[in-house]
Amino acid sequence: MTFYDFLWEAVRNPRLVVEYSREIGVVLPNPPEDFYGRLEYVARAVVQILRAEKGNDVYWHRRCAEAKRFYSEASTDLREVGVVLPPFTLC
Repeated sequence: MTFYDFLWEAVRNPRLVVEYSREIGVVLPNPPEDFYGRLEYVARAVVQILRAEKGNDVYWHRRCAEAKRFYSEASTDLREVGVVLPPFTLC
């Protein structure tokens, strides 16, 4: 499973991103119940996760590119329901 796929799976099952973030020392609040709330939650969480894992290796840059793709798609979907995410500037 790619990181991109993991992020979309985490929208369906936010426990995945909560557990992963906890393993790397990032504490997230409890996820919301509704789809768009979870979508925003995962989009914001991935930014925190990537900041915590920040590196200058190929692995991190690949994950960052996949996260950017997810974030862009999530941002477009969220904009349709009135939620505006800040720009993704990590990579």
